Amino acid sequence: MLRTNNVPNSPSSSRVSCDWQKLREQLLAQWTQLSSKELEDTGPNRHRIALLVERKYGVACELVENYLLNFERTMPLAVRQ
Repeated sequence: MLRTNNVPNSPSSSRVSCDWQKLREQLLAQWTQLSSKELEDTGPNRHRIALLVERKYGVACELVENYLLNFERTMPLAVRQ
């Protein structure tokens, strides 16, 4: 279970910090078992997205959250290209 006390990327602070539509497109392209409806229902919440990917793919929630954080950090670079 993910501990959330004093964790900077806890569910309470896990709204994605990049363009949600672009991230959503990337997630749908990379993880094809996710549906557009599931992501729509999950919304731009990093922790909830990570839980969804964990459930569908068996990838640890913490790893998915780290992936999303890295993606958010690099997204402005990708958008400029």
